[in-house]
Amino acid sequence: MSCLRPFICAQVFALTLNFVHYLIKTIDTINYNFKSKQNKMKTSLFLAIMLSSVLLIHTASAIVPIGGLVVTIKPEKSPLESSEIPVLTGTVTDQASRPISNAQVSISTSYGTFVIFTDIDGKFRYQYENPVNPAQYLVNVKAQKIGYGTGLASTTFFVNGVPVSQSQQYNSKTVSGNNLSQDPIASRILKNVEIAKKQQAEQDAKIKQIEEEKKFQQSQRALADQQLQFDLGNWFAQFNPFTPRNAYAEFVSQVNQTVQTIFWGQFNFTEQKTNEGLAAKNQVLQNGGSYDQARNAFIKNATTSRSEISKVNNDLNVKYGNASKDVQSKFDKYGNLPRS
Repeated sequence: MSCLRPFICAQVFALTLNFVHYLIKTIDTINYNFKSKQNKMKTSLFLAIMLSSVLLIHTASAIVPIGGLVVTIKPEKSPLESSEIPVLTGTVTDQASRPISNAQVSISTSYGTFVIFTDIDGKFRYQYENPVNPAQYLVNVKAQKIGYGTGLASTTFFVNGVPVSQSQQYNSKTVSGNNLSQDPIASRILKNVEIAKKQQAEQDAKIKQIEEEKKFQQSQRALADQQLQFDLGNWFAQFNPFTPRNAYAEFVSQVNQTVQTIFWGQFNFTEQKTNEGLAAKNQVLQNGGSYDQARNAFIKNATTSRSEISKVNNDLNVKYGNASKDVQSKFDKYGNLPRS
């Protein structure tokens, strides 16, 4: 039989060899004084010890299991409604978290013990036959497989509703007046009714508390949002003088009034090019493009060449009467006059 735990066999064999070496050393000491007479004894003793070590290793390898199985189990859903069927899922692995297939899993519930087996991935699934009554349920699991130690686990799940025991299911009969206090069944029913009312009242109170907390949180969020909008309004009001257009307006107001319209024409042209670049960038991103592609699209559409700037300035000077069209036409696309 091969060793189930190689490292345990190695340790046992090492201890055995140490013991043999010690005995051989002792025998050699004796042999120093009784050479010829003890040779046969040493040989026989050595063979006996080696045979014992082989038997010891064989026994150790036969009785030492690989290790305890590791079991996990949980309900697919908890809590459940009384109309839902409970389902339990779990896994069985070894100590190294490797799945154990075809392991026997015994599931003990209040309805009995049921045996299933793990699949190739070490997983198992157990479903109750029918919905169960409202209560909290405990489930114990035991996993077994030859060569492994037994694995144990447990879990619980809860079914919503008022618990109802079998003793509370009675045949219908009418009891009234003084007979109520004298009828044990009627007294038990009344007691259970009072308990159910109390539980329902506690549940209603908890639901009401939760609703009130939600309303409070919503009111706090509304107040926080209102304060945020107020702060943003103040911030925008403070920032307003520093927007591009307002800051440029402050600059243009210091320029000669006769050319202010030209400055504004240049600003509007630059703003238009920038907006075209931003629109191109956003289109690339909306189409799933990368940020590098979006940046390149912005640069391509927002960049203004020297010839474009020269043409815009020429057109603005003509438009606002600062130059004649004939004179402006003499400039080349780079804004230079031809040399004679």
